Amino acid sequence: MSGDNIPYQLRPNKFIDRQIFIDLLTRLIVPRGIEKYVYVSMGGRHLVDHYAIYNHLGIRSQLSFDLDENEVARQKFNRPTGAAKCIPLSSADLPAKIDDILAEFPGKKNVIVWLDYTTADRRSQFQEVVQTLIRLKHGDVFRVTLNANPQTLCGGNEWQGAGSAGPAEFRAEKLKAQIEEFLPTDVLRISDDGLPVVLARSVELAVRNAEAIQPNLRFKPVLVTSYKDGARMLTVTCTVSDVDEGEKFPSKSFTRWNFASRGWTDIQSISAPILSSREQHRLDKHIHSGPKRMLAALGFMPAKNENASLEALRSYSRFHRYYPTFRHVDD
Repeated sequence: MSGDNIPYQLRPNKFIDRQIFIDLLTRLIVPRGIEKYVYVSMGGRHLVDHYAIYNHLGIRSQLSFDLDENEVARQKFNRPTGAAKCIPLSSADLPAKIDDILAEFPGKKNVIVWLDYTTADRRSQFQEVVQTLIRLKHGDVFRVTLNANPQTLCGGNEWQGAGSAGPAEFRAEKLKAQIEEFLPTDVLRISDDGLPVVLARSVELAVRNAEAIQPNLRFKPVLVTSYKDGARMLTVTCTVSDVDEGEKFPSKSFTRWNFASRGWTDIQSISAPILSSREQHRLDKHIHSGPKRMLAALGFMPAKNENASLEALRSYSRFHRYYPTFRHVDD
């Protein structure tokens, strides 16, 4: 089952990732004025993120795009407000349309753009990232989600037939063939869990490429996350500023936020355990006691072994404020 078809209620980690993103936006754009912004993303058939953006931030000026006209028709049916627009458009054509999109919403000056990729067509995706970045301006926010599943680079024993030294080396060779101009030259092997960091470094190279094309622009990482609901994903969010602008964006106080990124590879790993409401209630009583006492309070392991359970509880403790509220039915 692809990520597009997994029911949203079965994707708690993506839910948490989206909630952190909304928290981020409250810190970035509310001080500047939400009335300045248009939210643009690949909304999917139910426009879940558009609803979240409207409900939490009040942004009515929204656009969703998709190549499938039937999908666009379904999006129009599911719009959170009548102000939202849904159009047939590819992510490759989006960069050239950003000014036209702003013109569709009179008085709006800035965009929040989210390219949410699920496939591993990395060369075109990185090219689209660069082309989108160079068309942004001071005060904009850019976000990209990439498939970081190592199986997309090496499934099974194919590395043996290719004559590679091992699967880690084969992954690096295959990724180099896909995005050579965006792959750091020191990446010679990619471990089973190392792809998110490598892709984050590759995004940084794409950003440097965009800055070389538009020397006045600066792109600062503000939130980098990785999660797994089936396939491992990486999401990178950055702000756009202009060196000639007097306003500092993001503001200096933003660095006090718990999840503020300290660099492109400062990745927040989201691994939410699947919990009943009763289990959550028990854990919440011990949320400040540390993972070992939380585990003892449960009296059972919520993951496959003790180490995995402790890691899951650390993640729950860190992200419990964003935990899905729709998990209220006990089996």
